[in-house]
Amino acid sequence: MRKIYKYNTHKKIMKVLQLEESSKNKVIFHKYDRKILSLLCKNVRLPLAKIAKLMNLSRQSIEYRIKVMEKSQLIQGSRTVINIGKLGYQSYHYFLSLGNSSDEKELVKKSIENMYVNTLISYSGKWNYELAIMARNPKEAQDQFLNLIKDFKIINYLPCIILETIKAEVLPNLIDEKIPQIKNIKNDPSFSKQFSLIEQKYTPDEKDLSLMYLLSQNAQLSLLELGRQLHLGRDSIAYRIKKLIRSGYIKEFRPIINYDILSFSVQSILIKSNNQDDKEKFKLFLKNNKNVIWATELFGTWDYLIYILDYNQEEIHGFISNIKTNFPSLIGSYEILFAYKEHKYSFMSEVMKNQTSNTT
Repeated sequence: MRKIYKYNTHKKIMKVLQLEESSKNKVIFHKYDRKILSLLCKNVRLPLAKIAKLMNLSRQSIEYRIKVMEKSQLIQGSRTVINIGKLGYQSYHYFLSLGNSSDEKELVKKSIENMYVNTLISYSGKWNYELAIMARNPKEAQDQFLNLIKDFKIINYLPCIILETIKAEVLPNLIDEKIPQIKNIKNDPSFSKQFSLIEQKYTPDEKDLSLMYLLSQNAQLSLLELGRQLHLGRDSIAYRIKKLIRSGYIKEFRPIINYDILSFSVQSILIKSNNQDDKEKFKLFLKNNKNVIWATELFGTWDYLIYILDYNQEEIHGFISNIKTNFPSLIGSYEILFAYKEHKYSFMSEVMKNQTSNTT
């Protein structure tokens, strides 16, 4: 039986965007480490033996290097990207300013416990938090949001609906050289082949929903462990995962990266567009920009939400200047939010494993 490597997955994982200065533990990155990390960013379920073969290194060497990345907190677990739109859900983002620190602590606690909330990020700037709710319609999202904040002193908040994900990558352009091509693997626990096959129709059942939720919290759970939790055989789990990938419900198996360990800061940029003339060109610009890890088109007060990686404030101002130079009439207004910590982040909210509609 082929095994995939696990990273302390019994722990509750929270990706830290910024660490206190005293707790930073920078990684000295070898060129092999960059290639290994790039491979894991493509598919975190890749078995050690396969990575070793691609890298022309021993399995023990690969295992050691990954353990070093884990020990330094560079890799902090894994997530599976789920296509929530196929399950009849949308992501609703709220930017909040709270009145006092006690409310902030309670908001974090309630959000972590809430079955609809999939994301909570704290910022320094005009907005204290970005909170995301997965719901089937705007009313359901707003009802859940208002119920969540009803006991807090909210100075202001802005709601946005994600219309389209323009770009989503873990570490864009981590290395300049080409990483080895991943070919088919026999009895492949990473299911790499399935992602390249023609899409097939499939309607997930309750077991599939529970399976997707488990993987959304930990992409590296073995087939044996998934089967144990769902009371299914290993072959049944493998069959279901293949079907969920080929039908477009499972999009990606990715690691959780602590960007701060790589000396990166994460900033969020909200942009209000003046016109839509260069919309497609702007999307292409975002897709090709090496600093952008996530970019979405919004419906609401803002038109775009962009997460970028940078080493210093000069880079983020350079990013804005680059937009203004290439698209002089696009930006009407913008806000930069400096990310501090991710308190919660997943690609499927807990409520979705219990209720579904409009699956396609």
